[in-house]
Amino acid sequence: MRPKPLRWRALLGQVAIYGVLIAGSVVMAFPFYWMLSTSLKSPQEAQQAVPVWVPERLKPANWAAAARLGAQGGSRGWGGYRAGRSVVLRVYTGVKGPEPVVTIPTPPGAFSDPRADNTRIETAFKDGWWEVRLTNGGPESFRLLPVRMNIAKSYREFRPELQPDSVSSRGEDWELSWSNLAPGVLGYVFHNFREAWYAAPFSRYFFNSFFTALAQVLGGLVIAAMAAFALARIPFPGKEFVFSLIIATLMIPGEVLLIPNYILLARLEWLDTYYALIVPWLASVFGIFLLRQFYLSLPQDLFDAARIDGASYWSQLWRIALPLSVPGMITYGIFTFLGAYNALLWPLIVTNSPEMRTIQLGLQSFIGEAGSDYGGLMAASTLSILPIVLGYFLAQKQFIQGVARSGIK
Repeated sequence: MRPKPLRWRALLGQVAIYGVLIAGSVVMAFPFYWMLSTSLKSPQEAQQAVPVWVPERLKPANWAAAARLGAQGGSRGWGGYRAGRSVVLRVYTGVKGPEPVVTIPTPPGAFSDPRADNTRIETAFKDGWWEVRLTNGGPESFRLLPVRMNIAKSYREFRPELQPDSVSSRGEDWELSWSNLAPGVLGYVFHNFREAWYAAPFSRYFFNSFFTALAQVLGGLVIAAMAAFALARIPFPGKEFVFSLIIATLMIPGEVLLIPNYILLARLEWLDTYYALIVPWLASVFGIFLLRQFYLSLPQDLFDAARIDGASYWSQLWRIALPLSVPGMITYGIFTFLGAYNALLWPLIVTNSPEMRTIQLGLQSFIGEAGSDYGGLMAASTLSILPIVLGYFLAQKQFIQGVARSGIK
């Protein structure tokens, strides 16, 4: 009868271990959830003191209204405000009171707005609700239809069919604002992602980041593979001293090299070019060390047999060492790509024109003197990390093998 308590004790121990692991996973995943949820919030939801765990744009109750208003203005999916179309919004008040005042706000710094100038606004009270009709009388179509409504506080309650992005107090009125009154269901949910893409030339930023990162990976692999093979398999006087000297450079802080590298690039007239973003980072001490450890873990008999057959060191590298070191090269490639893709300080120093900016510099578009657009910033951040996450899931097997085998001799 004694084994039962032991089984229960083992079971409780396993439950406790899994509970700790699950709790740790939740804690680690929370920042990613907060970033993703903030990318779907309105500006008011993103900045209010009380945290909003589920944004209004994720509630299915608002999707039907967003789809209907989007279909009136353009399409059910992405909405719009096409020429000659009318968008009708209902605001349920129950009783008739002061008429709401509806306007189309003019962008800051603009003297006029074609949307405001060419839109005819009509309000009428129906059976328990105010009907607001906005008609685009001009020849131009628009992607967004921003609307501002002032409704009297004398109403005991009111309910727009589409939840506003912000509600604020203005004297005797409540001010309701929509960044897009004709969004469509997809345009409503992914509003911040859509606007983030149009806020800056992100296609160019993504190209710069991917091009410089891939160039560093490919060029660094060639240099690291040859240097590591020489230090691992080619005997020459002072080999251990050279390797120790290379490893010692890891102790030099990267900040110390910023000014000398900048002066060198300025004299070469490479500033604000791809050369400045790529060339200084082609030689990687980490890559040399990692691939050297891989080469040392390979059986010496393979290289002895190759030398007996007359294979040169070059043939041994390309026919034996590299094919057997694919996990190590993938591991190095992942680390190098992440470092180049996430680089901020160096591109900020050596680039001046917007055409040469990388994705990390592009995120600064959402931070200005007037404040930060947290929804757009989180949406752009989510877009920027998607390639990294997808790349890791595709190469995680080789990544784990590379880390596991790098220390084996």
